[in-house]
Amino acid sequence: MTKNTRNTIIRIVLVSIYAILVMQLVVFAMPKNIALKPGISVKIFIVFYLLFFNLNTEGSLFFDRYLDKKLPWFDFPKKRVIIQVTILFLWAIITLGLPFTAWYFINGQAFIYDLAPVIVFISSLIFLMIFIGVSVAINFFKQWKMAILEVEYHKQEKLKSDYQVLLNQVNPHFLFNSLNVLISEIKHNPDIAEVFTRKLSKVYRYVLQSKNYELISLKKEVEFIGSFIYLHKIRIGDALEYTTSISEELLEKQIPPLTLQILIENAIKHNVANEENVLKISIVNEGDCLMVSNNMQPIANVDSTHTGLLNLKKRFELMKKEGFNYGENLGNFVVTIPLINE
Repeated sequence: MTKNTRNTIIRIVLVSIYAILVMQLVVFAMPKNIALKPGISVKIFIVFYLLFFNLNTEGSLFFDRYLDKKLPWFDFPKKRVIIQVTILFLWAIITLGLPFTAWYFINGQAFIYDLAPVIVFISSLIFLMIFIGVSVAINFFKQWKMAILEVEYHKQEKLKSDYQVLLNQVNPHFLFNSLNVLISEIKHNPDIAEVFTRKLSKVYRYVLQSKNYELISLKKEVEFIGSFIYLHKIRIGDALEYTTSISEELLEKQIPPLTLQILIENAIKHNVANEENVLKISIVNEGDCLMVSNNMQPIANVDSTHTGLLNLKKRFELMKKEGFNYGENLGNFVVTIPLINE
């Protein structure tokens, strides 16, 4: 027996005991000259009586769990309070108010109740609502605590991600290659050396600035990638082909910063790129997603742990954004990136 099943059984037993006590109190509060005559078999009456009480409780808790998915407390506190209180009130009327009122009329009684049993019954319903309210409150604080922990975890993961991206980008290998290219161009092509220096400066400025943002516009990311690709093309020339085709309206959508840089760096790092084996990288959109792909011509001695890809996947999961995936497709390595609205 699972824990949830056991808790449900215990709850039904407790609510049933409570309902029977309420009935006994109502009978006790009735004047001596009035007898409780349900008009049907007492056993049947008790079955329906307990059914409606438990239906009220279980239904209220079901709505609470449902709203946890659709309107989490941490994201929609005011809206959640209004909707949840409204639902609890309406559900109490449907499961308790209407059935007992209908039963009273079916028995041919006038709409006149003795004061004492009415007070007892209403008070008992209030205590039942308090019982449900306590359960909802416990769930609220549990959800709130989980949300706070998740936000803190998100921050920690982002710090790790930013640090790792920074290490990957500002590593001696990339920097030394760039400086060697720059020295060579200064000697032979001063004009290109000047452009190269500006592009290199733009790349590092973007890396340092973007770590302060959780999301950045696709337009800025694509502009940055243009500079990043330029640095590599100066180094390896026509061995690298880069194409992009993105709808204008999608450029205002957002992605985590340096997403494209990680993917392109992976492609260049793990694949052969020379005149005989041109590395072809493309970025296109399909619907509201980006598709980053490259032809596969892997370098034999490079070990890949897919750390960059796993890091990106985790970042999208933390933002509760589905759709990030990667894998081989017809000789290409393809990464799908879901775009995020502002």
